[in-house]
Amino acid sequence: MRQILSQFLLLLWLPFIMTNRVYVHPFGLFALDNVSCETVKDQAENPLKTVDLTLIESRDSAEPEIHDRKATEGRRQSITKHTMVLASLQNSFGLRLYHALRKQKTANALFSPINTFGALVTLYFGASKHTATHLQHFLGLVKETDKEECISPFDGHKVLRTLLDISSLAEGAAVEIKTMSWTLVSSKADLSEEFARGTREFSDNSYIRAVDFSQTQEAEAQVNSFIQRTSSRKTEHMFKTISPSADLLFASSLHFKGKWIAFHPEATSLQDFWIDEKTSVKVPLMTHTGDYKYLNDKSRRCTIIKLPLSEKTYMLLVLPHQGTDLDHIEAKLSTEVISTWHQQLKEGFLEVSLPKFSIKAVNDLRVILSHMKLQDLLGKGANFQRLSTKDQFNVDQVLNKAMFEMSESVSENQDKTQEGRVALKLTVNRPFCFTIIEGNTDAILLLGRVTNPMQ
Repeated sequence: MRQILSQFLLLLWLPFIMTNRVYVHPFGLFALDNVSCETVKDQAENPLKTVDLTLIESRDSAEPEIHDRKATEGRRQSITKHTMVLASLQNSFGLRLYHALRKQKTANALFSPINTFGALVTLYFGASKHTATHLQHFLGLVKETDKEECISPFDGHKVLRTLLDISSLAEGAAVEIKTMSWTLVSSKADLSEEFARGTREFSDNSYIRAVDFSQTQEAEAQVNSFIQRTSSRKTEHMFKTISPSADLLFASSLHFKGKWIAFHPEATSLQDFWIDEKTSVKVPLMTHTGDYKYLNDKSRRCTIIKLPLSEKTYMLLVLPHQGTDLDHIEAKLSTEVISTWHQQLKEGFLEVSLPKFSIKAVNDLRVILSHMKLQDLLGKGANFQRLSTKDQFNVDQVLNKAMFEMSESVSENQDKTQEGRVALKLTVNRPFCFTIIEGNTDAILLLGRVTNPMQ
């Protein structure tokens, strides 16, 4: 079953690799040095090194963990085989989880493949051999020649640093990406040093605190107040219904913030956005006339437009044709379809009207994976004995938050009238989906759906 899953993942991400004329098996780039295939069953574990924990308090100074950035200096803002291959791998991974997420029938949705991939790699450091094997297969980081009974571990730290490289490529004058993580550990337990190191590599700011989970209401108030304070009030009441038997809560977030390059405040007006055929809401609709790359995909019954966000980063917005359900479009999303859309885009003179919106969502990774019938990754079938020396260490909740926040740019450059050119009108006034893509590596940073811009 695990071999079939790995082959399926390989087929999914292969189109993105082929588009860039690169084929390198990912394990070869992220393998540990001088490590051979290790037996999964009855494998002895090395002694666990742990870190000292700071107890969470109401007057906590809220200082993040100290980061060692020397390892990444000179590597960021560079395009390498590592960034290209890992981008393709995490794209297929992200789309699989997004398809599971959309089946929950939420209205607006937002999901970050790159941040979620990093979260699972970080948890990999604390997994038993058996659970680590399942995670490796799911992440697509398995050596081709490995057998069922043994597996070659990968270098998770190298993977996390490469994800950081990809995120840095997306940033620019108009785009800022902020990543954070919070690890809340039972005051009756300790925590793996390697996992703690992973959280520092995984995020710009990481926080590790010890909490007394036996008093659940007090613990919930402490944890959520701490996260709210450390996220500049961007994240409120993240954890709910904490179990008194919890040993670990883990949360991560990616906040994408920027300015629309073409849209200006003076060209924004309130107009109708149709949630369905009978229901509409008034939304600020931004309008700009100019040259855009777009595609009218008649076979899939949708229109795609490329909206620049920075020099290389862009939004690929997918608007279903009138009368076509958004679920019909989302069901067809794949790396191959997205790649095909991008290749077939043509430049045209458009009058684009787009809702001004910001969107955020908290996703429970255990719930998503459970719906995919993959409880062996984070659910009851998972074992994270390498997270702590405490027996029967219980990972209670693993959450991921994604935020997309954009505003119009304030610019003296106004739209210029172009005589003799008639603009094709494209008005995004009904539910749509979108991807945020880093253009150097084609990495999908965010996947989202908007059915009501005012929520």
